[in-house]
Order: sequence, then structure tokens, then C-alpha cells
Amino acid sequence: MYRSIVRRGRLKAMLLACAAGLSLAGPGLAHAQSAPPGGQVDSRALLELMVAKGLVSRAEADGLIAKATIAPAPAAAIPAGGLAGDTLTVPYIPKTVRNQIKEELRAELTSQAAAEGWARPGEVSEWTKRITLSGDIRVRGEGVTMGDGNFGLAFPNYQAINAGAGYDISRSNRNSAPFLNSTEDRYRARIRARIGLTAQIDDWITGELRVATGSDSSPVSTNQTLGGSGPFNKYAIWIDRADIRLKPVEGVELVFGRFANPFWTTELLFDEDLNFDGVAASGRYALTDQIALFGAAGAFPIFNTDFNLGSNNTGAYSSHDRYLFAGQIGGEFKPDDTLGVKLAAGYFVFDKTQGRTSSPCPYYETSCDTDATRPQFVQFGNTLFPIRNVTPNPALPNPLDSPEVQYFGLASKFEVLNLHGQVDYTGFRDFGVRVEGDFIKNLAFDRARTAARAVNNLGPDRLIPDPKDSTKTVRIPGVWDGGDIGWQAMVSVGKPSLTARGDWRLFGGYRHVESDATLDAFVDSDFHLGGTNAKGWMLGGGYAFGKNTSIGARWLSADAVSGVPYSNDVVQIDLQTRF
Repeated sequence: MYRSIVRRGRLKAMLLACAAGLSLAGPGLAHAQSAPPGGQVDSRALLELMVAKGLVSRAEADGLIAKATIAPAPAAAIPAGGLAGDTLTVPYIPKTVRNQIKEELRAELTSQAAAEGWARPGEVSEWTKRITLSGDIRVRGEGVTMGDGNFGLAFPNYQAINAGAGYDISRSNRNSAPFLNSTEDRYRARIRARIGLTAQIDDWITGELRVATGSDSSPVSTNQTLGGSGPFNKYAIWIDRADIRLKPVEGVELVFGRFANPFWTTELLFDEDLNFDGVAASGRYALTDQIALFGAAGAFPIFNTDFNLGSNNTGAYSSHDRYLFAGQIGGEFKPDDTLGVKLAAGYFVFDKTQGRTSSPCPYYETSCDTDATRPQFVQFGNTLFPIRNVTPNPALPNPLDSPEVQYFGLASKFEVLNLHGQVDYTGFRDFGVRVEGDFIKNLAFDRARTAARAVNNLGPDRLIPDPKDSTKTVRIPGVWDGGDIGWQAMVSVGKPSLTARGDWRLFGGYRHVESDATLDAFVDSDFHLGGTNAKGWMLGGGYAFGKNTSIGARWLSADAVSGVPYSNDVVQIDLQTRF
């Protein structure tokens, strides 16, 4: 369209110039200073022809005639078939007329471009200005060193058991359960790549879509181990976020879909890579220039029952949907430009996440009515118990020899109180200091009930003399000694974000999180290799050697809080860039 208008404008300019007396050269027209009288054209007749063809208006033609003195040539009129010959010779056109032609063409093109929304040369279309792209790439080298005193074959891999066909715990089973590695050191290189698109749909509506790498669909990690999928095999891309955000009034936001953590928390409660499914509302209100309140609340589905859940023998089973209902309120106090204090309290109810014992379930049955109450994802630490009530094979003389394929559910309920505080001081010339503390407690924890059904987080078994035969010993299972609280303290020095060349940051802290303080599925995936029931130190730092590009390192050293000994050290070196 733009080129069509330009061609039309050039034709108009050429004909106007011809009518006004300017000799022009173009395709099929050769410039000449003079011509025989028979080659001249009556300028007034040419203007009349242009009016008749709709190339100029009557007013434009009259205006041009009034401003210029045009001497008609004694030549014959233009033939009906067009101009003859290759040369058009006309007298000189005044500069004022040429300027008028330019201005008229410029005004006409500008007006039509604005009306039809053309992009100016060198500019992009309007819709692209509402799209923002962002992302990051991280390359990591990681080493994991296991403690010398760790027990081998002492930590069943409950994630693998629950994700598979279960595990037969009867004494007739000669197959070993899958176990977590607790004795062999490991070294690996990993990458994380994420790219997101944010679209400004309206003044108060935005949409976000982000994809990320990942070895699997784990909610707490987007890391991909190099070589982990085979020799130079390609890696999977997952939908990491997909949400719609509404801001109906100033300071209030509603978000729907899959989105970033809407609460102010640390990795004591939620891993930094964790995203939430569901709906959330958040807001912030400034009471004064120094004091502001903030809060968030939401409902988030953790598990939705499969539509055809049930047995082929008994039909469909009842639903066991699980949700997180959460709310948080907090305040910020900034007495001056160098000091900031932030405090918050949150309550997180993990509804119906506790496992349930099934109805009597025959030993040959492939599914029982509470199988769906087992967690679909666990890391390490939460206390578990077998959820199937299996009826043994009556044909066997000893019921202990009857197959008993089990799944394992969470032994405790989870309703977590979270208290979080932070103090920032930026009065130093080149760096700031942040002191941060975090505390969680599971208010729904029942110690006696959890201890009575636990199959993990037990101390080492003990051998005592058999009271019936002093020559023999009896093995006594270890005592369960899990707990319901967690806390951590962190200190960091430098810049909170490494964005400019020369920015640096150092940090250190200590964490103590007991077995059932919160769901192990959602907490930090690196400390103690993920989960709860861990205590230890964290040290690290980073340096930006370019814009949004930094190198960093950290050391995480942790031991199990309860149960048999299990410790490991994790060292990570990261090269990261953001855009």
C-alpha cells in the first residue's frame, strides 16, 4: 500500500511539473532543453486532462494556474492515445510551485499513513511494542561428596516406588527395593535455560508464557544434566509458566494459570524454581512514605484425581483431590534511604495431602481405593507409612509369606505457619548488608500418630537379649525421632542482584528443617540433595564480569536431623547470563 501511494504521488508530481513547465525525465521520457514546436504540450490542456482523470482536484488546478504564468505552446492538443514520442519539453517551473507540490504530497502521504496505521520506514509494527522477551541461561558444574559414616541401602527411593507399580514388602519377596545413593560421590555438568514472553494486552491486562529445560517434570528443578539423556541427545522443553494477570485497581493484582510464587518466602519453604498452579490475589498499600502493607492469598491444586481412577473389578473410586490454600500478610518500614525492614506472616494449608489407609484390598488386586492418596512427588525427609490394607492369601500357611505390594503415603497432615523477616542496610559506599531470618512450624503435626505408623526416619535398629532365651538376641526397630519445625538465618554482603559489571555478593547461613515441618516436595532441591530432615551450612558468592553476566560458587554441607546418619556436601560453580 505504501509503495502504491508513493508511485501515485510521483506520477502526480511529474504531471504537475509538466503542466507547470518543468522538463522531467522518467521511464520512457528523456530530458531535453529544447524541442521543435511540434513537440510542445499546452500546459493548461494537460491540467484539464489531470482533473478529468482524477489525479488532481479542480481547486489544485486553479491554484496552480493562479500562481504560475503559463505560456501555452502553439502545439496541437494531446492525442487521445497519450503522449507521442519519448521527449516532453516544457518551460521552467518556479521554485515556489515545486515546494508546494512537495508539501502537498507529504501531507497526503502522512494523512493516509496515520489513518491506515502504516509503519514508518525503520520502525516496527505497533503490536510488537507490547511484547517483552526475557530469559536466562546458566551452566553449572556440580560435585556431590557423600559422608563417610552414611548407611548404605538404608534410604528407599519412595519416589520411584510410588511412581511405579509399588513394592512387595512381604518376606517372600527376594527383590531389593530401589534405594537412594548415600555412599558414592558424583560429579556432573548441568544447564538451565528459560525464555519468557510477556504481552501487554490492555492497560490492566497482561499475559505471560515461559518455557524451560528440565530432566523431568519435577516442580522444583529446571536443570538438565549434560549427557544425562545419552550421547549428545536433544533436551526436552517444558511449559514453565502460562498465566493471565489482571490489575483492576492500583496496587491490586489477580493472576490465573501457572505463575511465579506469589508469596514472599525463602527456600526453607519453597524452592526458587517452584511455580504455582491456580489463582492468586496480591496487593500493596502505602500508609505513609515510610510504611506500607502487602499481602497475598490463593488456592492452588496440587493433585487432581484421574477421571478413570479405580479398579477393573470394583469400578471407579472416589476422588482424592488435593489443594494448597494459603495467605500471607506483611509490612515494610523504611525510615530513611539506607535502612529497610520487612516482616511477614503466612499460613499454608496443604489440604488432604495426608495418606489414607485403604479398605481391605485382596493381595491379588492391582489397585486399592486409596492409592491416589500417595504423594505424586517426594524428595526426601517426610515421614511415610504403607497405605494399603492388604488381605493375605488364605491358601498360604503363614500370612507373612503372602504378597503385599505397597504404596507409601504421608504420615502427617500439613498446616504450616511461616514467619519471615529481613533487614537491609545500604549506608556503606559500595555495598549493602542484608540479615534475613525464616521460621516454619507444622501446626497440624501429631507426634504420637506419626511415630506409630512411620517406616522411615527411624534410628538404627538395636539388638537386645531375648527375654525367653538368653543365648539369642532380638532386633528392636530404631526409635522415630522426627519433628515439626524448621528455621534458617542468612547474612549477605554486596549487591542483591548482579546486574552491572563489578557487582559482587557474598553470603552465608545455617538451616535446620525437621522431617515434617513442611512438604518435602516443594523445598530447596539442592541443600542435602533436596527435601526436609536436614541441617547444615551454606556459603557462597558471585561476581558480575559483564552486564547481567556473572560467575558464582556455593558450598552446601548438610546432615540428616533424624534417623540413621546421612550427610553430603554439594559444591556448585555457576556461569549465568540474563537478558
